[in-house]
Amino acid sequence: MLNESAPPLTGLARWDEGAYDRAIDRALARAMRQQSFWQREQAQLDQLLIAAEKSPSGISGIASGAEESLEGWPLVEALLRLSYETRFRDIREMLFLAFAARIAAQNLDPQKYGESRVADVQARAWAELGNAYRLNDQFDSAEDAFARAEVLLDEGTGDALLLARVLNLRASLRTDQRRLGAAIELLDLLYQLYNEMGESHLAGRALIKKGINVRNEGEPEKAVFLLEQGLAEIEPRRDPKLAATGTQALLDAMVDSGRHREAARVLMRSGLRQAFAEDPLNLARLRWVEGKIFAGLGKLRRAERIFREVREGFLHRDQEYDAALVGLELAGVWLQQDRAEEVRELAQEILEVFEDLGIQSEAVKAVRYLNQACARSEATAGLIHRILAFLQRLEWEPRLQFAP
Repeated sequence: MLNESAPPLTGLARWDEGAYDRAIDRALARAMRQQSFWQREQAQLDQLLIAAEKSPSGISGIASGAEESLEGWPLVEALLRLSYETRFRDIREMLFLAFAARIAAQNLDPQKYGESRVADVQARAWAELGNAYRLNDQFDSAEDAFARAEVLLDEGTGDALLLARVLNLRASLRTDQRRLGAAIELLDLLYQLYNEMGESHLAGRALIKKGINVRNEGEPEKAVFLLEQGLAEIEPRRDPKLAATGTQALLDAMVDSGRHREAARVLMRSGLRQAFAEDPLNLARLRWVEGKIFAGLGKLRRAERIFREVREGFLHRDQEYDAALVGLELAGVWLQQDRAEEVRELAQEILEVFEDLGIQSEAVKAVRYLNQACARSEATAGLIHRILAFLQRLEWEPRLQFAP
C-alpha cells in the first residue's frame, strides 16, 4: 500500500542520485585508466617476447644486466614465460631465467602496481624459482623458495589460480622427494580448489597426478579408479600430452592390477602409438606395457618378441637399468616356457648389471635371490613378478627392504 505520509522526492533524493551518478563516473574513469595502464604493460611485454625470440641470446642480455635495470611487470612476466618454455631444453637456463624473474619481481614498485599485486607477482616468481630448483635437483633451495612464496601469498590479493599454481608445483616437489603421501594431500587440496573455481579440466589434471602417485605407493586398483575419473574430466584437445600421459599411467595401473583384457581394450582405442610416434622413449615404454599385456593374456611368443625388441632398444640408448627390468619380464615369460637354463644365464647377466651400476643394496639383494633360486631350480614366474613389484616400490620408498 502507498504510504501517503512519506516525504516527496525533493532536493535530497535528487542530490543522492547525482552523487551516485558521479561516483559511477569516477569508478568508470578509474577503470579506464587502469585498463589503459595494463594495455601499455601488455604491449611492453609483447615487445620483450618478440625481441627475445629474434635475438640469438634471447632475453639473457637484458636479464644479465645490472639489478637496478630489472624492473617492471612486463619484464618479470617475460622472464617467467621464457623460463617455463625452456624447461624441456635446458634446465640450467630455466633456473637462470627464474632467478632473474625473482630479482625483477623484488624490484617492482608498489606505488605503481599496488602492494597486494606486487606480492602476487613476487609469490609467483618465488614459486617458479622453486620449481626450477626442483628440476635441477636442488631440493633444499626449492623448499626455501616455496616457503617464501607462501608468505607472500598471505600478503597478496588472494588469487585462487595463483594459490593453485603454487600447490601444484609444491606437489611436484613432494613427488620428486619421494614423499608421496604429502604430495597426495596437496593434490587433494588442489582438486577441491579447482572444483570450487569450476575448472574441471585442471581438477582432472590433479586427479591424474594423484593417480600416478597412488600407483607408485603400491595401490594400482585405487589408481585405476582415480586415473579413469581424471581422464573423464580433462579436455584432451586442450592438453593432448596430459591425455597421453594419463592414459599410459592407466595402462600401467591396469596391468599391475591384473586387468590385462581391459588394458588391451584401452590400448587399442587409445591412439598412443600415434601420440608417441615422435617420442622414441615413450614409444618404447608403451611397447613394454604392451608386452606385459600379452604375457598376462598368455600370448607368450608375442610377449617374448616385444620384450626382446624393447630390451635391445634400451641397451642401444645406454639405459641399462630399464633394459635389466625388461630382461626380468623376459625371464618370466621364459620360465612359463620351461626355458630354465636361459633364465639362469639372463638372471646372472642382470645381477652383474645391477652390481656395475651401483644400484641400491636391497635391489641387488632381490636379484641375487633370483639367481640363487635359479641355481636351485626353484625360480618361478611368480617370484619374478614379486621382484619386479618390489623394485618398482623401491624406487619410491628407498628404505624398503626385500623379504624373500
